[in-house]
Amino acid sequence: MSKIKIRDIEVKYHVFHRKVKYARLEIKNGELNLILPLEIDDYQILIDKHEKWIHQKISRIKRLKNESQKRKLDFSRGRESFRNLVTVLVDEISGDMGLDVNHITLRKMKTRWGSCSTQGNITINTRLRYLPENLIRYVVHHEICHLRVRNHSKEYWDLVAVTYPNYQLLEEELAIYWFLVKDLD
Repeated sequence: MSKIKIRDIEVKYHVFHRKVKYARLEIKNGELNLILPLEIDDYQILIDKHEKWIHQKISRIKRLKNESQKRKLDFSRGRESFRNLVTVLVDEISGDMGLDVNHITLRKMKTRWGSCSTQGNITINTRLRYLPENLIRYVVHHEICHLRVRNHSKEYWDLVAVTYPNYQLLEEELAIYWFLVKDLD
């Protein structure tokens, strides 16, 4: 692991050489990963080209981590209570939207709060149980909206905004809470 300075932020980074056609950047756990084709060693050009993007992403992560220190998790909601809450919310929201959910699964997920399959199955991250109920309701609504629009296009966000015109704030709040729950269970 090495460090570089991007504007005012010190960034830890790792260089990985793989059998890939194009170089790419990714940020995981607040660190920059440079994935390079086997024959390329000069990665500074890639860093310079994407300096603004790197700075924005790392700055956002730092801000979200700081904000997470102001939040508290709710450990009072048990597994069965959470399952019942999700079931009630799925029934209510899907009924209101005139959509059918095939099956509900609760499981620990590494990178997301929930998902929706093409078969109409909704999966909800069990770590969501520690969050305020309004965020649980929003995630369930978000996934049910995917029964109508599969991607995160403008059409999709317009559908979400019918019920949650402030969805950007809720998305930000979920990102903040992620730093509190990512290592639980």
